[in-house]
Amino acid sequence: MPYIKQILANGLTVYCDPLATSRSVAIGVWVRAGSRFESPSEAGMTHFLEHMCFKGTPSRSAQQIANEMDLLGGEMNAFTSQEMTCFYTHVLSENAERAATLLGDLLTRSVFDPEELAREKGVVIEEIAESQDDPEDLVTQQLYEAHFGSHPLALPILGTESSVSAFTREDVRKYFLKNYHRGGMFVTISGRFQWPQLRETLEDAFSDIPRDQSETMHSPGSFLPAFDRRETPRDLEQVHVALGMSGLPVVHKDQTALRLLNLHLGGGMSSRLFQEVREKRGLAYSIYSTGQSFVDGGLVRISASTRPSKKEELLSILVDELGRLQQVPLTVEELLRAKNQLKSSLLIGLESILTRMNKMGRDILYWGEELEADTLERWIDDATPLDLLRVARDQDWVSRRSLSVLGPEKD
Repeated sequence: MPYIKQILANGLTVYCDPLATSRSVAIGVWVRAGSRFESPSEAGMTHFLEHMCFKGTPSRSAQQIANEMDLLGGEMNAFTSQEMTCFYTHVLSENAERAATLLGDLLTRSVFDPEELAREKGVVIEEIAESQDDPEDLVTQQLYEAHFGSHPLALPILGTESSVSAFTREDVRKYFLKNYHRGGMFVTISGRFQWPQLRETLEDAFSDIPRDQSETMHSPGSFLPAFDRRETPRDLEQVHVALGMSGLPVVHKDQTALRLLNLHLGGGMSSRLFQEVREKRGLAYSIYSTGQSFVDGGLVRISASTRPSKKEELLSILVDELGRLQQVPLTVEELLRAKNQLKSSLLIGLESILTRMNKMGRDILYWGEELEADTLERWIDDATPLDLLRVARDQDWVSRRSLSVLGPEKD
């Protein structure tokens, strides 16, 4: 059943996915703001503001917000990506109105108390330090820098210690007013709820939302992959390797074929990389490939770790496997396996209320409407081995790739 679109009296658009058999409801408030739209002085601001929205309103202190979140049970949280921010809650159906009231208070009436702001700077700086202690995070961030070059997509979502330290209350308020308004936000709801009551609650909870700006995603500065190479010495037992290749925009006609190709390459225990690198040669405990798509492009990333003496062998195998994708079409059985993996992740995922809400929000952000599961399933069914071979050759991952290496200095 397609979603139901509602426009509140305050101008906020709400997309509803009612499920009478559910015992819970998931509510997401989506903001068209992400790290790639930040100026250099704003680096990390989108993520920092996500934190600050939980730190107090005129009617609730940070402690009271935390207490009320726990009292409702379920989950209330937020996340920031390069192109969006989402605040969400997943609670029992009887707590839907209270959860919506709390979300509205956080997202329209946050006060950004100076003392809370100073404390939260410390929290985020520690979060940055924690990521810098994680080799996988570091080698991935270094790959972004190698692949995206001078484009804002190369910068960490968290920002840097120096950029976060420089934020003032006025900076935060200015960024909030620029992005948190009727045109930049919408709501998705999935599960069991009483719409008349929930609508009235949302009208009141978001009554202070500003009415201005465009209802479209920011126009990002397009990027051309830099296809660079970065190697950083680090006193570690293993060498951590990340290989980056061009992906496709979210709405590209070949996106389904690319996802199937990626699953076949490194999406599970039967994938080419897992079988060749781990099972046949014992070079790595874990190896996988994953895709990330944006409004105007994407990145396919292969990640693995191995002993320093085996690094060159590992990289040689990775390049050989990329070459095979461009030379030999998948067999019928290989493609069927990838199709079943992709269908399962989609259809089984939609049994989760939170996943349904999340999918609806992402679809609306990029496509302007929700894509029905039947449509996605048909796209998967229609893909052929020759489609995947054509995409592999078009992307040319053998000669167009970025490399990030993190490991012992002697290597």
